[in-house]
Amino acid sequence: MRSNSDIIVVGAGIVGSSTAYHLAAAGASVTLVDQTHPAGGPTGKSSALLHAFYLMPELSQLSIRGREILVSLPEIAGEGPFVTEVGMMWVCGHDSAAEWSAAAERIRGEGSRIETLAPADFAGMAPGFASDDVALGLWEPDYGYADAFGATNALARAARSNGAHLMQNSRVERLLRQGDRITGIKFADGTVLEAGTVVLAAGPWTRRLLATAVLDLPLHIERHPMAVLDAGGKARKVMPFAWCDDISRNYARPDNEGVVLAGTWAGGGTGNRHEEAVRPRTVDNPDHYMEGVDESESVEILETFAARVPAMTELGIRPGYAGLYDMSPDDLPVIGAMPGVEGLIVSAGSSGHGFKTGPAVGEAVARLALHGDQPILKPFSPARFGAGQ
Repeated sequence: MRSNSDIIVVGAGIVGSSTAYHLAAAGASVTLVDQTHPAGGPTGKSSALLHAFYLMPELSQLSIRGREILVSLPEIAGEGPFVTEVGMMWVCGHDSAAEWSAAAERIRGEGSRIETLAPADFAGMAPGFASDDVALGLWEPDYGYADAFGATNALARAARSNGAHLMQNSRVERLLRQGDRITGIKFADGTVLEAGTVVLAAGPWTRRLLATAVLDLPLHIERHPMAVLDAGGKARKVMPFAWCDDISRNYARPDNEGVVLAGTWAGGGTGNRHEEAVRPRTVDNPDHYMEGVDESESVEILETFAARVPAMTELGIRPGYAGLYDMSPDDLPVIGAMPGVEGLIVSAGSSGHGFKTGPAVGEAVARLALHGDQPILKPFSPARFGAGQ
């Protein structure tokens, strides 16, 4: 069985759902395909922190625009709100302070509110947080976190309302290739869907699908555990904002008042990687990995907060969960036309930046598909790896 669409979007995470919405809103004939449902993969397990602070201007700009789209969902989709503006707090040590301060000044020039805090100012805003080793704090009052599942599904429904065709529980088996052009996709049941352009936004499944068309990107998959801490109705007292600590290399946020979500990171979140840090375990098969989190993993995460936020250690430990990050060699997304073929656009290797930038990445990918090169995506081109056949 064969059918046709102008553009196929494979993957209904935040990027794929946003791409489909912006394509459909522009009048394109688009089909959005997912092997489960919108936000059924890594997007649905994202901590969904929102912030504009990045050392790389393009990531900041995508994050700023991403938040704008998320807070507009009540108008776009008639649903929401999905953003909780508890603010985003950052701290760093002396080695990073000058670079962070310069980035904050740039971000203010890009139209996003961000304040630089001396250690005493940080201590005043964060009672109960140790500040002895803090050289600089950054405060983003308009940010915080989002409901990743709700926002992604709202975008997918908005795409459908604008004429997109949504295919759920539809597993793509392979990309179809004729010579130097990708012509569509084939499903596991043998159905073929042809299109002039395929947007591959399949996250950890990207490399597997590229291989079916004799293409490749240097991506790998990491498992990232999240601790879920029982706050007994006082989450905002213990963790009053969304949080990222470049010194202790951890992050956290409240989830209403019931729990605090917490994790650790090895770098890359700001644009710089801590080379000496231990990387999370890699995953060979994204269909089969340890989705639960051992209590020992939760304890290990919690211990990284002991010196900075002693009250965190008094919280109970609930069962945690683990999501997947598809990672690139330089910890930056891989977005753009795939070298070696025509008709294929890739958005992959989100490297932990995926949710906050995702709504804006989807918008830019839609414009790329319809109108050609988008300057904001240029640093993320797959061509930087010499990728292709």
